Amino acid sequence: MFTIDAADEAIWHFIGLFHIGEERGRMRIEYDRLTPKKADPDLGPVEPLDLSGQHPYRPLDHLPDIPYVPPHRPVEGLAADPRPPLMELETYFPRFSVSPEVAFLATLSGGIPWSATPPGRFLTPEDPNWTLPVPGSVAVIVIQKTRLADDDQMNADGIRGGLVDAHLLAGRLEVLAAQAGQLGIALPVAMPADEPAFRLIAETFRQAGLPQAEAAGAQVHARQGADVEGQYLNGAAVDTRPDIDALMPAYRKEQAAEQAREAQENAAPPRHEGPSSAGSAFATGPGEGGQGHDLVLGNNTLVNQVTINSAAPTAPVIVVAAGVYSYNIVSQTNVWSDSDVLAGLFGTAHGQPAGAPTQALNYASYASFSNPMPVVQGDGEAPQYWVTATLEGSLISMNWIEQYNLMSDNDIASVTVHANQTLLLMGQNGALNQVSLLELGMSYDLIIIDGQIINLNAILQTNVLLDDDRITVSDGLGARISSGDNLLINDATIVQVGLSGIVATSPGHDAMLAGAAAGEVALPQSVLDDPAFQGLDVVRVLHVKGDMVSVNVIRQTNVLGDADQIEVYRDDLLAGGGEIGVVSGSNLLVNAAVIAEFGVDATIHSGGEVYSDALLHQAELVMTDDPLMPAPPSGLASEAVLFLAEGMLGEDDADAGFVPIGANADVPADIMQTVLA
Repeated sequence: MFTIDAADEAIWHFIGLFHIGEERGRMRIEYDRLTPKKADPDLGPVEPLDLSGQHPYRPLDHLPDIPYVPPHRPVEGLAADPRPPLMELETYFPRFSVSPEVAFLATLSGGIPWSATPPGRFLTPEDPNWTLPVPGSVAVIVIQKTRLADDDQMNADGIRGGLVDAHLLAGRLEVLAAQAGQLGIALPVAMPADEPAFRLIAETFRQAGLPQAEAAGAQVHARQGADVEGQYLNGAAVDTRPDIDALMPAYRKEQAAEQAREAQENAAPPRHEGPSSAGSAFATGPGEGGQGHDLVLGNNTLVNQVTINSAAPTAPVIVVAAGVYSYNIVSQTNVWSDSDVLAGLFGTAHGQPAGAPTQALNYASYASFSNPMPVVQGDGEAPQYWVTATLEGSLISMNWIEQYNLMSDNDIASVTVHANQTLLLMGQNGALNQVSLLELGMSYDLIIIDGQIINLNAILQTNVLLDDDRITVSDGLGARISSGDNLLINDATIVQVGLSGIVATSPGHDAMLAGAAAGEVALPQSVLDDPAFQGLDVVRVLHVKGDMVSVNVIRQTNVLGDADQIEVYRDDLLAGGGEIGVVSGSNLLVNAAVIAEFGVDATIHSGGEVYSDALLHQAELVMTDDPLMPAPPSGLASEAVLFLAEGMLGEDDADAGFVPIGANADVPADIMQTVLA
């Protein structure tokens, strides 16, 4: 039998440890620093050489319109010089009939003055022939719909407190959506099918008004006309846009901080000069980062975003025959229900969500800025020429955007915690609709419109949220529950660059409109004398035989059903486990829209009626109905069935005597069967 005494075992262990230490020493990468025999000389600061040369010429400022001024003809002063320098004069003589020398001598002798009419043998200059492009129409139609159903079920049969029927949840969500439709501005406009449909849409905008019926408990703020200009948050005037990052749910802030910390830790470490060694690096094992159980059933994100930058054809002077329609409408509605039922060892709470409450924001901004035409660098005289581009039909610039996010995240789960760490994700869904448009048009000096000017902007935003949760935690004292803390945002911005002043037409404008309708565009002197045309060589005219239409309609809708039903139990052997965290709220619903119209300051001469208005409507409704409760079980309980069984309560039981239990049963062959039964 082989035996090892204690001394030999100690020696073997020592030799093994010594060998491991020697191997580690051989793997080290370390060198002694070299000591220089003499210090490096101090060369002083390095002064870079400026190799850029100095140029005497500087570029001029930007000139959007550079008129051509012909040079002065060098005639005076040349007659005193018998032999002027050799030069070639610009003349109407054909080169094969008269040489430049003859023409020059004739000029000095006064035979052919510059102001005299050339003889018949001279070539008469022709009128200039200009061409002007016709702008094209733009129609953008975008319809985005996102439908997501994430109704998860985990051990639904294990729910002890009963379940709320899915039809009841769907019915309450439909009621919320109907309430939102009644609170917003009703704008029943359909997508246009032809050019005359835009006039019907303009008439619908004119007849649109603020909603008269208001739901009980709703907070409604409305403004009209000039009061719409500015920034408004939930009906109150503000100076700055709200800080959305500061309003985010607490769970999202924690996740963002955790991601920032992980990104910083995963960043490449900085390089250091000097000795280095292959030191030991140990990975953190599972369970060393702390204990905890996170169950996320909410934290959904629904986003609709639209950005429209439109620079439609514009001009500083616009003459319209039929009239002007100009309307801006913003309607924002938030409707939500967050009635929760919380149960556990800590008791039962009804109607109030745990954690921070749900927040809803309606922010709208409307601003207009002046953008005058640049000053023309000319002699200031009225032009005598014009060039016309004629468009048959209407000039249309339409952006029709509809975005819908419909999400259902009604989760059911019965969970028993067994491990040290748990992460259960049954929510955290995302839906995004995004549109970004940039449209550039052309610029003219004068626009003549035989029809109407139709300028319509509408932003209709709606958020609907159902977050009625039923949460039961067996160990309520060690639980962190966040069933609310939702954020609903409606953000609308309309910016118009270029102010427009509307005045009546003059007789000169009426005569010009009559001629344009007949097919001949002629600018009378009264129109050419407009201050906006002074200094121009040629007036660029756009003649539109139909209507000039600019329509931007944006509809954004978010509907989320997040009514979760969850029961969490802790295993008896894990009574000292980590904290249980349940997140059934923390949802984010965002509608963001920006309409930016770019033009120049214009004077509109209208020969018809002028309809102009602006509406701002912001509404919020918080449903305070009782939480939905499970339906009572159908029929009677098993204990009642025991006493109401057929024949047990009949009237024929009067003759029945007392009979011991088991008196009518057969005697078993095995006596132990009776004992063990």
